[in-house]
Amino acid sequence: MYFILSAMVCFFIFGNLAIHLHYKKKHKAFLQSLKGKQYILFKKLDMEMESVAKLAYRYQFNKADIVILDQEIFIMLFTKPFGMAQPILHISNSDEVFQHVPKKIPFDSKFRVNGKLRIKGSFG
Repeated sequence: MYFILSAMVCFFIFGNLAIHLHYKKKHKAFLQSLKGKQYILFKKLDMEMESVAKLAYRYQFNKADIVILDQEIFIMLFTKPFGMAQPILHISNSDEVFQHVPKKIPFDSKFRVNGKLRIKGSFG
């Protein structure tokens, strides 16, 4: 019984570590692909993200590195409190595709609310 429980805990820990290292590598590769381009990088910003679907609602607090390149916004997510790397989100209405960025979110609107940038968009 203890063997099965300890195996499950180890699988959980090492699985999450592998996912973190995979996405951290993607973040570095993405930043390397931007070499020579003019972009703005904001590091370790607090971020709130709300996602609504037909059957689910999710509200998360994350840390994020934000990259702004022309009319493109890239969000490199890190979960709180452990700082695990997550996929890069690309927020834009352009047709341009970037390497190492798996998720693109077209936005409907962006505006400021109480000193915060609020972007409304749809995914999928």
